[in-house]
Parts: sequence; structure tokens; C-alpha cells
Amino acid sequence: MFLRKTIFLVLILAAVRCYGSDSIPRKDSGTVTITLQNTADKLSKIDSVFVIFDKYDLSGAGVIKQVYYPDVENKIQVSLPKGKYYLNIYCLGIYNKEGFGRVVSAKSNKNRKIFLRLQQSALFQLGLARLPVDHFDPSHLAILNYAGK
Repeated sequence: MFLRKTIFLVLILAAVRCYGSDSIPRKDSGTVTITLQNTADKLSKIDSVFVIFDKYDLSGAGVIKQVYYPDVENKIQVSLPKGKYYLNIYCLGIYNKEGFGRVVSAKSNKNRKIFLRLQQSALFQLGLARLPVDHFDPSHLAILNYAGK
């Protein structure tokens, strides 16, 4: 009986310790929350985004290049050391023509929020795809241009 109570107590303490460890912030880092707003297409979920953080002094230190998958509310949270950064965001998936560039400053123990508005996505619909006419001209082939010189 004593062993069961001890094991139960240790499991409870371990669960509380693991649950509370995520809320302890680092002293020298801040959080940047990026919210992608797609008000035109409320039903479309943003698939993924490629995010690049580069130091403002372009020293190359602290460069983050990573693909993030937004949550249900289309939010991305990134923890950064304090400082000033160039932020480039490229949307992937149905919003593949969207890109944003910003200058962001991360302060220690602060949460910086960025809201980005997306344009309406152009989904494929049968019968509405328009392909440009391709004109083939054999006189522009590389082998014919080389033979003439």
C-alpha cells in the first residue's frame, strides 16, 4: 500500500513539473506571433508557410529558415533571442503567390503580434483554366544559332 501511494505521488509531481515547464520563459528571448488573416476565404486553411528570420545587421547570426504549419486559428509562434530581425514569409499551398517582408524587433519576455492579410485564393475550377497559346519557332533553336556563327 505504501508503494502504491509513493508511486502515485511521484507520478503526480512529475506531471505537474512537466505541465508547468512550458510556461517558464527564457530571460533573453521573446515570442513573435504571426497571424495570417484570410477573411476572403474563411473556409480555406493555410497549409504551410516558409519563414526566414535574419538579423538586422546582416551578420548571418541567428538566421532561421523553417517551414511552419499554422494552427487552427492560422497562427504561428516563434521564440527568438532579443534583437531586430528582417522577417520574410512565403505562403505555400493554395496561397503560393503570397509573400511578406517586415522588420520585427523581439524583446525579452514580450510577445510581439503581427497580422498579415491574405488575398483571395484562386482555386482551379473545371472549364475556367486558360492556357496561353505557345508559338514554336525553329529558327530560335540553339543548335541553329551555333551553326551559323
